[in-house]
Amino acid sequence: MKTVLASLLFLFAAEGPAHLDDPEQEARAQDLMREIRCVACENEPISNSGSDIAADMRERVRAMVSEGKSNEEIRAWFSERYGEFVLFRPSADGPGGWLLWGTPFVLLIAGGALVFAIRRRRDRSRETVEPVAPEEAG
Repeated sequence: MKTVLASLLFLFAAEGPAHLDDPEQEARAQDLMREIRCVACENEPISNSGSDIAADMRERVRAMVSEGKSNEEIRAWFSERYGEFVLFRPSADGPGGWLLWGTPFVLLIAGGALVFAIRRRRDRSRETVEPVAPEEAG
């Protein structure tokens, strides 16, 4: 029993400081941790992930915040290291960013144009046909 308690104590001590001393810095770090994606979990922010790499990423965010780095510098560091994918809100700079942000709007406009064209074609094909009197039919 003592070995289990000692190993648990060692694990908690090995993680390092869980929070920054300055509440404003800790709040800023928490906001950043919600914006950065866990590379192991992929669709979970590092603030919620329990993976080892997410713990390392959280520690790195806190270290950079305590060093006085700006939010943009921290996002850029993670983006350079892990790629643009690591950010939940990637930048719109460059052709990849515009493609990422513009594609949904282009698809929406194209879908609306397609629906309009189909309805217009269907309406044109429905020409009114006048009924023929029985004496004219035969």
